[in-house]
Amino acid sequence: MLSRRAVAVLLASTALLALSACTSGAPTPDDSPAVTTPQADITGEWVVTRTVLASNDTTNPSRAVGATSVRYLLVDRDSCDEALCEGTVSSGATAEAREDTELTQTDGGFDYTFTGALDCMNSTTGAVLFVGGFDYSQTATLTVGETDADDVASTLTGTIDYTDTVTDAALEAGCTRDPLTVEVSYEVAAVRPAAG
Repeated sequence: MLSRRAVAVLLASTALLALSACTSGAPTPDDSPAVTTPQADITGEWVVTRTVLASNDTTNPSRAVGATSVRYLLVDRDSCDEALCEGTVSSGATAEAREDTELTQTDGGFDYTFTGALDCMNSTTGAVLFVGGFDYSQTATLTVGETDADDVASTLTGTIDYTDTVTDAALEAGCTRDPLTVEVSYEVAAVRPAAG
């Protein structure tokens, strides 16, 4: 026969198991508030100036700290019944040659990421040594700065983080670099292109 203490322990264990069974499959509540504030209009053309803040690439002058470059951005935000909508971003070194990716609208701005592969080039001849020798990723986080009287965004600020890495297959083919993984951080300022 079980003692009173043993019965109490068994009852407590059973109660804990029952509670655990009831709550283990319950979804975690989302405590983040829903965004309802109307957002500034971000659609249209942008001229983006990138300034290198940090870089471990010592061989490429365009990635030296303080170096600047320009990109041309086209933002297309979908229409929806929410404050935040999906969309697409087209970006490139020229307005004529741009790549597309998905846009994630955030409260007060938007994010986007490009991923892909770059060819490994022979630095002496300029010939392609290995197709797709580098895997790259570039993530931008932009925030609306100034807006006009119609709540159309006129400036953006933010950051871009870029990395590319030599693939194992490219290393086997003789494509190498020091460092094998390049990391570059940019400060970003964007304006609407001048009319004309």
